Parts: sequence; C-alpha cells; structure tokens
Amino acid sequence: MTNIDDNQRHGMAVGDDVDSGDVQAIVAQDLAAIVGYGQLKIRIYLEAADRSIGDDKTAISFGISATEAAKALRNADTLLFDATTHYPDGLKSLIRRIVEHPAENCIGLSDLYTRFMLSLEDAEILALLVGLAINPALLELCGFAVSDHAMISPDVSVICRILANNDQNAYDRYRSRFEYNAPLRQNCLISVEKRINPHDGFERNLSKRRVIVADRVIEFLKNPMAQDVPVDEALSSYAYRSCNRVEMGSLHLPQYCQSSILQIIRTRTFPALLTGPVGAGKERTANAVATLLGNNLLSADLPSLLTLDADDLQTHLADLFREARLGNDFVYFRCERLPEFITGSQQIVLESFFSRERFLVGVEEVKLWLIQLTTGWPQIAIPLPDHEHRTEIWTQAYIDEKRRPNEEAIETIARRYEMSEPQIRQAAAEARRISVAARRKRIDLNDLDKACRTYFAHKLSDLADLVPPSTFKPEQLILPDAERVKFDEVLLYANAQDTIYTDWGFGARFPYGRGLSVLFYGPPGTGKTMAASIIANYLGLDLFRVDLSRIMNRYVGETEKNLARVFDEAERGHVMLLFDEADSLFAKRTSVKSTNDRYANLEVAYLLQRMENFEGVTVLTTNIEANLDDAFKRRIRYRIYFPMPDAKTRGKLFESLLPKAAPVRPNIPFDLLGEHFEISGGHIKQAVLKAAFYAKRDNTDIGLAQLTEATISECRELGMLMNDNLPRPLTNALRVERGEKPLTEEEYRHQYQPLISQDLPHMDLPEGVPINGEHARHFDLR
Repeated sequence: MTNIDDNQRHGMAVGDDVDSGDVQAIVAQDLAAIVGYGQLKIRIYLEAADRSIGDDKTAISFGISATEAAKALRNADTLLFDATTHYPDGLKSLIRRIVEHPAENCIGLSDLYTRFMLSLEDAEILALLVGLAINPALLELCGFAVSDHAMISPDVSVICRILANNDQNAYDRYRSRFEYNAPLRQNCLISVEKRINPHDGFERNLSKRRVIVADRVIEFLKNPMAQDVPVDEALSSYAYRSCNRVEMGSLHLPQYCQSSILQIIRTRTFPALLTGPVGAGKERTANAVATLLGNNLLSADLPSLLTLDADDLQTHLADLFREARLGNDFVYFRCERLPEFITGSQQIVLESFFSRERFLVGVEEVKLWLIQLTTGWPQIAIPLPDHEHRTEIWTQAYIDEKRRPNEEAIETIARRYEMSEPQIRQAAAEARRISVAARRKRIDLNDLDKACRTYFAHKLSDLADLVPPSTFKPEQLILPDAERVKFDEVLLYANAQDTIYTDWGFGARFPYGRGLSVLFYGPPGTGKTMAASIIANYLGLDLFRVDLSRIMNRYVGETEKNLARVFDEAERGHVMLLFDEADSLFAKRTSVKSTNDRYANLEVAYLLQRMENFEGVTVLTTNIEANLDDAFKRRIRYRIYFPMPDAKTRGKLFESLLPKAAPVRPNIPFDLLGEHFEISGGHIKQAVLKAAFYAKRDNTDIGLAQLTEATISECRELGMLMNDNLPRPLTNALRVERGEKPLTEEEYRHQYQPLISQDLPHMDLPEGVPINGEHARHFDLR
C-alpha cells in the first residue's frame, strides 16, 4: 500500500486535483484506519472491563477468558495490518487522529459529517459500525467482547457500551443518537431493527434492537470522490441522476420567468413549485437551478412514490434525500399524473419532508391536497415557448441539415402550432422522414405540417375522433342565399384572423373572445357536418369530432377536466373542433332544484367560458336550435340554418355528388329526381352511393334507372310510403334512357290507373288527405 502524506490528504480534502492512484490509496488508508479505530475501541473496552473485574472473573462476564480475548486481538491484528507493514507509523497516527475527532481526519467521514450535519457522537457511531461491516475479524472480536459468539450485527446497547467505556452519561448520549428523529436514522444512514414487541418499554426496546450501517454509506466511503454514479439500486425504479449542466440562458423562457427563478436561487427560498403543461421544460428548468447551485439533478417520480403505504413512503423519501446528499444532488419531483387524493398518513409523511428539505416540484395540475402542502411556497409558471422561441427551436433543429426548410416555412409552422421544445424536435425528425420518403430535395411546409398533425392527432385521440378530410369545395355547398353569405363570412374570418389580430394589432384591443364559433342547425342530413369538413379543408386544418360519450362524466368536475384537455390540445395543435349534436352538451340551464342541477349548470357555464376564450375554430351542430342554452347562443359568432333542400337544390345535389371519375350516362334529368323525391342531402348522398353499386351490378354506367332505384330504396328505409308506380315525367325519362317511346298521358293512365286504383282502397285514408302527406306528388298522374 502506497504511503500517503498529510499534504496529499489535505489536497484531496480541499478539492485539488489528486492522482487517481493517490485517491485509492487515501481511501484504503482511511478504511483501514476506521477498522483500526474500531479495534482500539473494543480493546479499550475489554481492558477496562478486565481491570474492573480481574482476570479470574473475565470468563463469567464475557463468556471467554482473558487469554482467548488476547488471542482474538492478535488474530485481528494479523487480519487488519497485514498490508500496513510499509507505513505502520502513518496508519497509527491516522488512527490516533480519528480517535480524537473522526469527522475531521477521515475524508469520507468528514463529508458525511458535513452533508448530514452530524454530531461527534454520530461520527463515532458510524466509524464503529462501518468497521464492523467491512471487517469480519472485527465483528468476531466484538462478539467475543459481549459474549455473543454468533453475532451477525450488534445491537444498540453494544455500540453504546463500547463507545461510552463505562461512563453512564456518555452511554445516554450515544443511545440518544439512535432515536427515531436523530440524524443517523432520519437520513437512513443506519437501520435499526423494528420493534419485536411494541408494548415493551422504550429504553429496553431500543437498546436491544439490532443496528447496521446502510450499504450506500459504505459504498460512499469506498469511493467518496466518485462522479456521475448511478443512483442507489433501491431508488432506480423511480429516480435518476443527471450530471448535465444546463445554463439558464439556454432555456426558452420569458424574461420575467427567468427573473423569478434567479430570485428564488438568490434567497434560497426552497421548496418551490413549477407549474406548466407537459413538455414546457419544468425539469430542464430544475436542471438549470441545480447547475447554478453547483449540484447535479436527482429527478424522482412522485406519483410512483405515492403508490406506497405511509411507512414505505417515509423510507423511500429518506433514501432519496440521503442519495441526494451523498451525490451532491438537487432534488426535483416530477408530478405529471398525481392522484386526486392521498391518505392522511401519506400527507403527514410528505409534510415532514417538505418542511425540512430543499427541492423543486414540477406539476401540470395542482391537486387540492398539494395546494394544502405547498401553501406559502414560491410558484413559477413555466409556459410553452412563445412564437419567437419556437421559431428559434425549429431553426436549431435543422441547423446542420442540407434539406432544411426555408425561413418562411419555419416561421409559418412556428406560428401555427404551440409546441414544446422536445415536441418540436420530434416533429422536425418526423418531417425529415416524410420528406425523404417523398424523395423531395428540401423539407417543405406540407412535410412540417403533416408531422405536427400526426403528433396532435395522437394527443386528442382518447377524447375526439379525427374526421376524414373532405374533398368538397366551398362552392359545392348549396345553401339559400342569405345563409350562403354568412358561410362565406365564416371562411373570411377564419382565413384572415391571424393577420387581423397579430399583424394589424387588433389582438391588443380584443384580448379575449377572439375565437370563431359557428352553429349549424337544421333537420338531420342537411349537410351540417359536411359544411364543417369543408371549412377545415379550406383552412388546411384537421377536424376532430368530440366524442361526447368520452367527455361526459358522472363525477363532479370530471366533465370540465375533459373539456379543458380538448380545448387546450386543440389550441396547441391548431385543429378545428366539431361538437356534433351539441344540444346534449349545451342544453338550457335549469332552475336549481337539486345538487345535480347546480353542477349541470356549472358545466354549461364552464363551456361558455372556454368557447369564448378558445382562439381556434369551433363548429357546433344541432337538429333543434331551441334546445340550446340562450346565453350560449348569444356567444356564438355565426348561426347558419341548413333547411331541407327544395326541388331545385335537390336536383343540384344529385348532380354534384357524382364524382368526375365515375362513369355516368349523359343528359340525366336530375331536376326530375329532385322534384319527385323530397329527401335531405344526406340521404341523397347515400342514394348516389347506392346507385354506383347498382351500376356495377348491372355492368353499366350510372344512369337515371340506377339513381331512381337507389332513391326509392333510401325512401323505404326512411319509412316513407312508396308505390311501385312512378310519375309520368320520370317514367318517360326512364323509357327514353332504355330506348323506348315515351307514353302519352292517356297511355300512362291506361297502363298505371288500374294498379293505382287497386292500391288506394287499402290505405284507409279519409277523402282529401294526401298519401304520405308531403310525398303526395309520387302519385301525381299528370
């Protein structure tokens, strides 16, 4: 073993550069000295006992004779000092200094003494326990000294007796260092055996309980200068250490936020709370705080810890903060999915640690129980990067990329999507992959947009469904003139609001209520959902239909939380929301007759607030406008009525719904179909699709015959009373399509009058009442 002089030891203690070989030699000498210290203490204890009772009675007191004790000491000498023959004087000098003050003369013990604010008695206890743990011969000698030949670990009284040397006052001081709230146990540096019988007296119970030093303490003493070591194995499932240095200036935070953080660091007002959405950079901010404090960052997942009962929670938290002190770490608790409630005993444990430790807590949503625990803490909101910082992050993501997008594309995508730094870097990588797959020479705006959409589609998928993109154009939507004007205004507002509010400065004059909310109301199947998809397609946005079955929740407050998630993610992801059948969610508020009424009204009120503050596009549809809450209707920017189409409109719908690529016969009289089949646009759409399948069945182009057959089928599915006879104009159009001669009015009456006459008597309708009400023209014989 290399001899180490005092100058080298002092250099290591103050942090000078020391050769790794010298470090190992110093640590080995310290451990040997700790064992020597323990041997010396036991020797003094034996000799004092021998002088007090005499040689002849030694066997009665200790179970061994003085000769056997001396032999054990000699064996220990051989085991302890077989490698110290080259520097016995230096080791003996170190042992002597450790006896005088163990916390000042042993590097590892000195660090423990300082980091855990230990007393001199604590340092002596640790030195003896460490020596017993690392040297079996010393443990055997200790067993001989107290008549425990099979000793596995000493009890509290053994340690106190050896260190106190028959001094009762000293014995009491040492024993008090084993109490529950004393630093050695509070910081999990030692473990004391649990009570076997809780009804035993405290003094007897504590003194007879076994005690061992923590394995992590021994590892630290063996390598006190280690850097970037993994966390203790017991913590690895919920905690990890980061030795990365993060500069405050590298954080994409507003200036006021950085100033608040620096103020906390200057005044050391810890613990503190960091709030913000997932991915905003709370952990990275904590890492910057740790860097300024000269620490590593030890991150722990608090929700995982809260799955433990109170006793295990206390043990694991003590282990965590012990690890932080041993590793020179600053603790950060990640709290992304905290439980709604915790037990009272868990809260007591948290209060105990929160009141005496320094750390940061990062949370997305502050639960009620956490509010109670963090009252009086500094609280800093960590927002997502603003537009300027997002542009910078996007630019940095492609800094070394030959295929990088142009500045205009980056500026547009940064303005469009509110994303965190990790999300931007993930989307940038995805856009690169999309561009390569498409064999483009440069990443373009479409690649960036598609990558961002993919990310936000995943975030919303558990509460809303993505509506497939529409191929319809705004000009293909057929509405009455008055409603068409309002629809065009919706497109204008949606397309120009960024320019008006941002570039022209109107955002400062109108800080809230800037969102575009549109209500489509009218009978079923009149094109309300299709109109919403047309708007989304025109704006280049994804359309998400909110699934009300996943939004509504019987538990108080859960519906509001789900809606908050939908609106937050929609705003960040720049998507358009569709509330189909909104009357089930935005129903009229009722008079409060029960608790249920009160909470139902609160839900509507919350929806009104979110709708007003949401800066995206929201479309709501309902079949019955009267069912909607009046206050809600007043806050809708545009209300557009979708009536049942008239005959002319129905004809246009039949024609416009046929794709250009479809094989269609020329000169189909769509006006006749519109005139004689009074159905909504949605049912016309289904009829056109059926007609395509009928044409495939008949191995022909889509013609009037297939459209008529499909429309009759659709009408029957709707429960309409249908007759096999068609009106004369439609009948003649079908005959012409088949190459037959049209029927005159007399021929038509002669051919179809008997059939109609036979059918009518069975209907039992009063004279003058039209068949099937509005569908009477199906039987017009003109």
